[in-house]
Amino acid sequence: MSLRIALIKIGQIEYLADYNKIAKWKSELFIINKIQCVTNAPESDVHDGYLDNKYTRDGLKKIVSCPKDSDIAIAIIPYRFDDNFYLHRLSKNCAALSLHRINDILKYDGISMENFILKQIYEICALNYLVDDFGTNEVYTYVHLDTKGCLFDMNGNREDILRNTEKPIICDTCKSKFGERQIDSKFLATLEKEIKRLKKPLILRIENRIKKYPFLSMLVTALIAIFLNLISNMIYELISKK
Repeated sequence: MSLRIALIKIGQIEYLADYNKIAKWKSELFIINKIQCVTNAPESDVHDGYLDNKYTRDGLKKIVSCPKDSDIAIAIIPYRFDDNFYLHRLSKNCAALSLHRINDILKYDGISMENFILKQIYEICALNYLVDDFGTNEVYTYVHLDTKGCLFDMNGNREDILRNTEKPIICDTCKSKFGERQIDSKFLATLEKEIKRLKKPLILRIENRIKKYPFLSMLVTALIAIFLNLISNMIYELISKK
């Protein structure tokens, strides 16, 4: 059964992502059944002398609740948490995702914010199946500090999100934990299949490959040009003989 996900946009966050595109994402594991807006962000509950808004988990708990017709609510904020991490669980059925400075990291590798948000939705959905209460510290038994490109990488160093936003994997250690929890093997297979779809458009993948291997790209281009020239000459000679 698909989890019903409600996205709650808090503050001036429209410019950071195309939320309608996220809502149209096809998945067997979840559906975005509601998108709510809280245009006027509440006053920051952290007063440290700096002028930027920042929040604690307890502060957001007071303003984020899950709609009755949804299974999980994910608040998306443009501000940072007091500990500077980007994803926090707030309660059994609520989480909050901070996009503060995330785009600055993603743009260097041409990764879309939409893919980043979808990746976090997949992680939240998976954790919801793995733990009895998403709001407890049990979730920390399913994330790891070492960065493997796995959906469950902790990404304590924010730049590591580049490793597991595009086509993330489920590492062998995490697969074994699914087995220990006796999670339906179909769920894991579906999860692996769908997260592979989190990738750049073809044109961007080609551009990145050219940037990564410029000399090889030039050689391939030259060989293709020679090949096409030979083919065109052969066709011309065949036509001339007639």
